[in-house]
Amino acid sequence: MRNIIKEKIEQGDLSHFSGADIPMDIPISQALLNEQLSQLYNDTLQELTLSLHGQNILYLNLAAKVPVAGLIRRRIKMKMEGGIDASGNTTLSFHFIDGLKLLDKQLINFFRKKIAEVLPDGVHLSKEGCTVDLRIMMAASGYGPLVPAVQLLSPSTETGRLRLRMHIRA
Repeated sequence: MRNIIKEKIEQGDLSHFSGADIPMDIPISQALLNEQLSQLYNDTLQELTLSLHGQNILYLNLAAKVPVAGLIRRRIKMKMEGGIDASGNTTLSFHFIDGLKLLDKQLINFFRKKIAEVLPDGVHLSKEGCTVDLRIMMAASGYGPLVPAVQLLSPSTETGRLRLRMHIRA
């Protein structure tokens, strides 16, 4: 049996849900996030894990095989800001605080065009940090039609947990 209700939501046809007002607070464990990130491992990317702390501080543990340099490991401290808000902002930013060496920053800057080719649409990496256009990412994930209904998407961190505060209004 087809689930027509689910199909309408996935298509972004929210006309049947007019008047919906859904605030959400979704806690997601660090373990689940890391399990999802492990799906990205390949011959080049050997490790990619997050360690979540209060006040939107994250540590990204990264191990990758790099031509000429071999296996490199980094523990990058970041501060997360942004999300989707009522003013139309859809940018989530991760500002690098610590963990990148001077040469790392120079290489990111030098290879920025090559790096951009392998990053998903809506993700931009610079020597200062990483930005994600949530509207583009949601569209690429098949949720583009739902973007107009998202009034708020405000991620924050606690020790060992990502908390997504959302508000959807149809």
